[in-house]
Amino acid sequence: MEKNNTMSKKFNRFFNEYSIIIIFAVMVAILAVLKPQFIAASNIISMIRQVSLIGILAMGMMLVIINGGVDLSAGAQIALVSVVCSLFAQETQNNLLLAIILSIAMGLFCGLVNGILITGPKIPPFIATLGMTNIAKGMALLFCDGQPIQVENKVILWLGSYRIGSGDWAMPVLILIFLGCALINHIVLRKTHFGKKVYALGGNEQAARVCGVSVEKTRICVYLLLSLYAAIAGILISGRVGAGATSNGIEYHLDAIASCVIGGVSMKGGVGNVLGVVVGVLIMGALQNGLNIMGVSPYWQQICKGLIIIVAVVADTMKKGSDK
Repeated sequence: MEKNNTMSKKFNRFFNEYSIIIIFAVMVAILAVLKPQFIAASNIISMIRQVSLIGILAMGMMLVIINGGVDLSAGAQIALVSVVCSLFAQETQNNLLLAIILSIAMGLFCGLVNGILITGPKIPPFIATLGMTNIAKGMALLFCDGQPIQVENKVILWLGSYRIGSGDWAMPVLILIFLGCALINHIVLRKTHFGKKVYALGGNEQAARVCGVSVEKTRICVYLLLSLYAAIAGILISGRVGAGATSNGIEYHLDAIASCVIGGVSMKGGVGNVLGVVVGVLIMGALQNGLNIMGVSPYWQQICKGLIIIVAVVADTMKKGSDK
């Protein structure tokens, strides 16, 4: 009897740790049976490329959520940076370095304001970042006067659209940058003192403060890092679509949050890992790609996406309750 209990505990521990990977594998298997072209090399690469920008943003979003916050302005920051990058690339005669520095500085400014508003006057993250959403949208419109700005810089276009290699398995640069961001995020969260502070603050703010964690500095830093990832995504999306526009990535923050939740990041803070979020991003991509191949209406796709997010949040809540 005791042996059975031990085996049951081991199975439960294994399933809890790798459930997201198992779910993804089952999902891929089902889609492959229904539509064999789903697992074609060209389709797999295309699917991952489509969600790479969301994946980059999700790396920053997971830091904020683990820390106990949320950022609704990240999508608007992407749009703002894409416009700024395209504009300054033109205004500086394609001086790429200056354009990138100014673009990243604009993104970091948004993150700094968010962090100060949340840690200073203690404005709830939902309200503070909702306000920043409108500010970023307005600034983007002012910079471009509501019109797309064509990207002419070859390096930006290369970053957004170039593939390394040839054939069906040619690797888009976007995917490599996404994987690089994921690796950096893993190192930051698991191998640095800052990462430990992020988890500690999200798990129990009062306990973290007692242990000497600088709550305000840590919280501002996670919003700055999210804005850095948003700025990277903003620059890359300009190269991908060939223009800076106020519509670029404007709703990516919703998919980034969804990917984090599906990937096991608790909205209550303190829990989450990079592998889970990467798989969460891939699940979102596989769902959209698979439903497209099957000819499902985009309206039904949105409904399916919403249901999956709700199920993921409910499962997280039930798991938290059972752990108590």
